[in-house]
Amino acid sequence: MAELRRDPVSSNWVVVGYSSIKSDSVGDCPFCPDNEHLTPKAIREIKDNEGKWLIRCFPASNPIFLIEVGENKKAEGLYDKMGNVGAHEIIVENRSHTKTISNFTDRELSLVLDMYRERILDLKRDRRFKYIQLFKNHGELAGSYIFHPHSHIVATPVMPQRTELELSNAKRHYMQKERCLFCDIVDQEIRQNKRVVSINASFVAICPFASRFPFEVWILPRFHQESFENLQDEGNTYEFIDILLDLLKRIEKLTNAYTIIIHTSPNHFKANTHDEDLPVKAYFHWHIEILPRDFRSSKYKREDQFYVVSITPEEAASSLRTQNV
Repeated sequence: MAELRRDPVSSNWVVVGYSSIKSDSVGDCPFCPDNEHLTPKAIREIKDNEGKWLIRCFPASNPIFLIEVGENKKAEGLYDKMGNVGAHEIIVENRSHTKTISNFTDRELSLVLDMYRERILDLKRDRRFKYIQLFKNHGELAGSYIFHPHSHIVATPVMPQRTELELSNAKRHYMQKERCLFCDIVDQEIRQNKRVVSINASFVAICPFASRFPFEVWILPRFHQESFENLQDEGNTYEFIDILLDLLKRIEKLTNAYTIIIHTSPNHFKANTHDEDLPVKAYFHWHIEILPRDFRSSKYKREDQFYVVSITPEEAASSLRTQNV
């Protein structure tokens, strides 16, 4: 039986006792039309006028986190452990097996974003979950072994460590300067214009100052908003679609594997600080991280090692801008 255990040295939570199960449907794509029997029953489907599904969402066949499990928080001496309560869902983004997201129409991607927002909002209603993470792996080097376009959404009872650091640093910046850290980054990057890849009225895409991977890109709103799922304005949505499709086309000229991660606000969060408590919406700013993968970056990397990147963010931004799309 899987459970979560906390490492008292790093404060990381680790799932132990989890066994992966190989699919019996060798050669058949479980995400293709007419193969719905190979997946769990759908939680939600978006359909066309003829009743055919366009996008499907269903529980993962072999989830790491389970809604039915209790929290069961326990101590074992100085150690902490708890049940692997949570959720793990798969979103199949298109009926086509071979269509990559960079080739989606505006309408197709708009429906995908609708599903993303709907599932995040629904999972956030369960207050046992501290964070909802939505990510997409494209290409085998990024860890995706089914080519059919799909994403994962994972709800966890603990905060991912990198997300917790983001939140804590953003809150500290706000307490010192009464400004959003991400808004300051957006303003400086636009003003300097050294690492900007693409920009429109509502969004900017940049290669971050301390990029961890070659051609790593972030998309940030130029307006302050803490939650991706609150992106409802039609004009902003289509400007986001425009910049995302443009960016993915540029990235795919340079790599065939990448991970997309949506960083949205947590369900509830309290930073380790003695300062007055602030609402997350005051200091957090949602954003998208696109992390290209190659043989080097896809290998296991110890946490105490520094990331080593062969190209500067300024060079990467320049190269991405010059790609013909």
